Amino acid sequence: MNRVMNLPPQAPDIRSAFRQKWFWLWALLPVGAYYVSWLLMMMPFPLFLVAGQWVALESFHKKQKPMTLWLLNLVTLLVTGLLIVVMVDKMWTNQYDDYLLFVLFGTYYLFQCFNEWVFFKLFPSWRFGYWSGANLIAAAVWIGVLVGGKLILPFAIKQEYVLWFIIPVLGIISNSITALGIHLATQTRYGL
Repeated sequence: MNRVMNLPPQAPDIRSAFRQKWFWLWALLPVGAYYVSWLLMMMPFPLFLVAGQWVALESFHKKQKPMTLWLLNLVTLLVTGLLIVVMVDKMWTNQYDDYLLFVLFGTYYLFQCFNEWVFFKLFPSWRFGYWSGANLIAAAVWIGVLVGGKLILPFAIKQEYVLWFIIPVLGIISNSITALGIHLATQTRYGL
């Protein structure tokens, strides 16, 4: 029956991602870049983010092409980084609309979906769809938690808690989701 339907003999393995060094580098280095950027007044965040992702991908054993292609990600992050810098002043005032969250996180993760072509060049066994799907899920997590938290919690949370705790925790969760997208997209059709 399995040969007739041309299905893989096993489903893609998600748990093996958590045992790999690159997965944790991908999930944690951008959060470290976030903290360092705030200490340096937030301007170099897009550069630090690309550097952290570069280090994570360099340690991924399935990468077979040169990492110079990852510099295309810098253009994406600079565009969204400028958007972040422009919008962050409006977001942290008490008078902002929820649409700014949709624009900010939606734009970032939508632009990240275009990096699927860069990954296709970096990894010979790349399968389309997992990276884009993971980015859309990560955007939904960010928007859902921030907008939902604003609606559920009637009191104001101090900005320090949001900047130094809530955003990094959401970053680790969303980076783990996108790392799982990379992990699943680089598995061959018939398992690992």
